[in-house]
Amino acid sequence: MDISQRQNELPMAALRTKEDLKDWLVGCDRDIGGFSEAHLEISDEGKGRFHGNLSLDLPSNEGVEKSGYAGIRTKTRPGSMFGTPVWDTVQYEYLQLKVKGDNRKYFVNIQTDGVVPTDLYQHRLFIQTPGKWETVRIPFKEFILTNQGFIQEDQIEMFRERVKNVGISIIDRTPGPFELHLDSISAVNDDEDHTETEEIEQ
Repeated sequence: MDISQRQNELPMAALRTKEDLKDWLVGCDRDIGGFSEAHLEISDEGKGRFHGNLSLDLPSNEGVEKSGYAGIRTKTRPGSMFGTPVWDTVQYEYLQLKVKGDNRKYFVNIQTDGVVPTDLYQHRLFIQTPGKWETVRIPFKEFILTNQGFIQEDQIEMFRERVKNVGISIIDRTPGPFELHLDSISAVNDDEDHTETEEIEQ
């Protein structure tokens, strides 16, 4: 089912009520035995609050070589006989996020209904005014294809007709607390507050 809309803004996700929390997933390296913590809740001002503490300590599990990450993303909506519900973002130039962050390094993630399920398109989330609400707009064309945390040599164009989910992660490999507030994510055509590009550091 295609849920695209013909307008200047395509609402994709919001975090304003406890009901909205049901549409999101939260995870961190604790899921594989690590020691980081991550939580997602609705704050007193009625906005999403993604917070926790990153730990770089490695678990005793064999094969786990990296820790110190956490993230949130929208749930992939259940499919039907018509296919998997997606957002068609082709007619929109930017991904827009309304956020209030700290001084940590966050990334915006987009997953499409492409051939490789583990492919992820990423871009740095630039926080210009830590501690204050701001609107960040990132050109879709500037997202970089990654897989399992590695930038791919062959940069395949994003399958923007079928965006399955969007999210935010913190992977700056710096131990300690983090806190990011999120109001909404949408696709827009307005080019004000254009976010500058910075390559993903691995």
